[in-house]
Amino acid sequence: MELVLIWMTGAFLVGQVFRIISLPPLVGFILSGYLFTVIGMSDDIGLLELPAEIGVELLLFSIGLKIKPSAFLNRYLIAVVLLHTLFITVLFFLLSGINIPLEEKIIICIALSFSSTVIATKSLESRKELTSFHGRLSVLIIIFQDIIALFLLGYMQSSSLTISTLYLLILPAFIPIIKFVLNRIEDDEELLLLATILISLFLGSYLFKYFGLTGEIGALVVGILLSGYSSAEKLSEKIWSLREILLLAFFISIGMQITITNDTIGMFLILMSLLIVKSVILFFLLISFKLRSYTSFLMIVSLSTFSEFSLIVLSILTKQTAIDGGIISAIILSVSISFIIAAILNKHAHRLYELCEKYLIKIERKTHHPDEEPHTCGDAEVMILGLGRFGGAIFDLMNRNEIKSAGFDSNTDLVKKFIKKKRRAAFADAEDPGFWSKLRFGKLRVIILALPEYEAQKRSIIQARKYGFDGKIIVPSRTKEDTHELEVLGADVIFDAYEAAAIGISDSLVKNIDNS
Repeated sequence: MELVLIWMTGAFLVGQVFRIISLPPLVGFILSGYLFTVIGMSDDIGLLELPAEIGVELLLFSIGLKIKPSAFLNRYLIAVVLLHTLFITVLFFLLSGINIPLEEKIIICIALSFSSTVIATKSLESRKELTSFHGRLSVLIIIFQDIIALFLLGYMQSSSLTISTLYLLILPAFIPIIKFVLNRIEDDEELLLLATILISLFLGSYLFKYFGLTGEIGALVVGILLSGYSSAEKLSEKIWSLREILLLAFFISIGMQITITNDTIGMFLILMSLLIVKSVILFFLLISFKLRSYTSFLMIVSLSTFSEFSLIVLSILTKQTAIDGGIISAIILSVSISFIIAAILNKHAHRLYELCEKYLIKIERKTHHPDEEPHTCGDAEVMILGLGRFGGAIFDLMNRNEIKSAGFDSNTDLVKKFIKKKRRAAFADAEDPGFWSKLRFGKLRVIILALPEYEAQKRSIIQARKYGFDGKIIVPSRTKEDTHELEVLGADVIFDAYEAAAIGISDSLVKNIDNS
């Protein structure tokens, strides 16, 4: 028990250092495992084995909950993923220098072609771009890679399949019953948490192990079967804290497998070089499918990592066959360093694109994806950028007052909602320089920047003025940042959005009291 607490404390301290310097804490957890091995405190008796296994199973279950059937409708993106996986697998097979039996080498090379689910989703979420066009496409690519991972896990376990494995085909018939039970208890937090754990670990892990497959593939399959459940996201949230704590054991144990030698460093450098090639190939594939350089660039920044799934594959393979410690160490190091690089790139993604824009737009296709065509404001007098709570309320107010207005947002769901109301709304990313350069202002007199991010507001003001807009720019600010900077850049009116909302509520109450 004392040893486990020491490991957790060390992981916390190193993870905190990484968080302070804006790097992924999970890389700190892996480093802490390596440091414990160096000082002679490694896990020689397998204390971390069970919690690490459960943590991975809960992770795969939560990933499965996000894989919805509608994702399969995007055949172009499926083609991109399949082509990319094929190219990278062949490239890694020929150039990586991994010297293990043929079958195991192919499996690892396929796993190395994937990108990190954790890093990509967290990076997009931190930039509030998870629902943007490029964010949704990035998530779809990750989902398709997860599906390939599912088949890969199945293949790795094919030797243990028996006739009794076919009994698992009956499982989908029980899903409506499980959903019914979940609906009955979803108001009880404790029961819902317990039910989610039982579903993922019993129906998923234990049942699949019993019939000859791994717990990992079982958790992923059951998650996919429940992805259509109305509160699937809630199930994922329920186990989030438990999953993260147990994954800590997995990352610490992974770090304990690292040994640094000259061979390790040599293979590590080869893999990191191939990571660059992997990202470049994905960029050109996206461009070839008519995406603009802006969208393609932001997508590869989110996806320029090796996947934590390759660590899962590695841990399974080491149980089945002997793999040289130097190869294991090189792959773990490559995955970890790719996380660090991705964290730095994602933090400065938009700035990096601005620096590269004049070179990247030269290689775009002449025709673009329909969602990336240039926009016009037509006869609208007011443009609202950002159709969330504040922007959406302003958009509705303009409509009630019969002021011609046009709304833009990077969240396609919000755009569809306003289109259904027969409003002039369209998909657009305010931080995309290409949006501003191709935008036709028409009769526009006012731009309202109802954007959640201060940096996005700054960039939008700069771009609007750069491309000739001389009307008023109004910014409902939701941060305590230096609003004077927005004025210097060209904003005409800046007001506190929360203060304005409070005034509106107060006025409404006063009117109601006066009328009563």
